[in-house]
Amino acid sequence: MFKRLTLSMLLGFLAAPALKAQGSLESGAMRITAISGGIAHGSALVVDPAGSSDTRLTAGPTFGLELQFPDFPLGSFFAGLAASFSSLEHGANLGVAAGPGSSGAAMLLGTAGVVFEATGWFENMRPTLRLGAGFKSYMFDANGASSNTALTGDLGVGFRAGSGPIEILGEVRFLPSSFDQAKLPLRGLSPQDQQQNDLMFTVGVTVRP
Repeated sequence: MFKRLTLSMLLGFLAAPALKAQGSLESGAMRITAISGGIAHGSALVVDPAGSSDTRLTAGPTFGLELQFPDFPLGSFFAGLAASFSSLEHGANLGVAAGPGSSGAAMLLGTAGVVFEATGWFENMRPTLRLGAGFKSYMFDANGASSNTALTGDLGVGFRAGSGPIEILGEVRFLPSSFDQAKLPLRGLSPQDQQQNDLMFTVGVTVRP
């Protein structure tokens, strides 16, 4: 997974001159963005071999803050934190300690990297390409469960609109990572690392202090 992520980042750097050729990237002071939206967890945390019921996270709201430094010649450096809140649906493969039904869960995301902006395509609207990596931490309220932190990629496409001190943005971000099933109280299964493919949909407001 991370070999593919590294290749994607290299391709992004190679493509940056073509993006800049559409127009000069704005430079200036640090930008601060407040984001909100939602996250969808495309993969189950634990797949039930019998096909009865998987253990998975439901979709939930997301909120966060991000800093961008647009003086980088190929685009902008970014660093951000976001939190998502959802529920853990207890599948047939969870132990008795977890109990039936569902319980609260949260995800903390911290990533950094580069955002490229293509200017000159549309008036006051710039397509964006995000290439980054960081950490993703799952936290659970279920009895017998513990938090899990893993490396994650942060790949996204979107747009940034506006030319003044306030800008609007929208983005879809793909967050691939793995999950250690030993962090959940399993029943009748040997824990392993499960691939997680999360999609985050966000809108935000950017200000230049």
